[in-house]
Amino acid sequence: MRRLGSVVGVLVLAAACQPPGPGSPTPTRPAPPVRQFTLAEIVGGWRWMLRTEEHGTTRIEDEQWRFRPGAVPTELVGRYVRTVEVRSDDRVPFQCNQRPWYRQRAVYDVTVDITLSAFGIHETAYRAEESPCDHGFRRTGEYGAEIQGDRLTLRWDGGKQTLLQIDDKVADLPADPWPATPSLTGAWQWDATSYDDDGNLRDETEWWQLTRRSETKLDATYRRRVTVRSPDGKPIACAGAPSWSFDDAYVLDGQREEEHWHFYELAADPGDHPCLRTSPHRALDEATAEQIGDYLILEWRGKRRQILYRPT
Repeated sequence: MRRLGSVVGVLVLAAACQPPGPGSPTPTRPAPPVRQFTLAEIVGGWRWMLRTEEHGTTRIEDEQWRFRPGAVPTELVGRYVRTVEVRSDDRVPFQCNQRPWYRQRAVYDVTVDITLSAFGIHETAYRAEESPCDHGFRRTGEYGAEIQGDRLTLRWDGGKQTLLQIDDKVADLPADPWPATPSLTGAWQWDATSYDDDGNLRDETEWWQLTRRSETKLDATYRRRVTVRSPDGKPIACAGAPSWSFDDAYVLDGQREEEHWHFYELAADPGDHPCLRTSPHRALDEATAEQIGDYLILEWRGKRRQILYRPT
């Protein structure tokens, strides 16, 4: 039987076989052998994954668990990182982040003790990563757990899942996989595909760069590339080809206003192309901005919403 530090808790899952006393009836079959578990058997790293498809989306769930000895000899402490990625199978963007996929992440703290019939795992706290696609609310739960070899099966009312052991090392519990205070400065990006008034496809990409001038001032620039494509591959009249592109560049000033930022476009360097000769100038605009995790949500005049993301 393995022992680890001061972890000495033992769980007996079956009664030992005792010889019958005088006058006792002869049993019809022998009692099962003694099976003892210690908390030390679940120390280490564990993992669970699930892939499902529903309503035109693919959902991948991933949980990475780790247990280690705690301050109490009959108890372990643990933590797991739960990640859920949802992807649009037809590449149509989700409204929450204007991208064809989104991710939700949360970290749960747990304790482990011994119950009459199994291990008991209790979620004690959680933290969720900020995201426009996540309301942030979670419920804490409790599980009964049974171990068999390198498999740890968790059970709760209405469900179960089986974790696979990755290692049996005593290691630090995982840290939150996102920064405590996401940075506002640096690179951001935005992508969109839509149809224009002529029925052509319009692909837009913007590359933003934010630099902090002071605690209440930002300098910002972005470059926009637009490509217009014929959906049937036929030439577009003004371009003489099935597609054409142009680049615009903008300079902005950012000012802190209570809990959000306000961006003002100061100047623009518009791209040039024969298809733009009827509208060679760009109107300058302004927007309020709110950062939620790795997203920057802009509300332009006219209630036009744009969500920037961190490029990988």
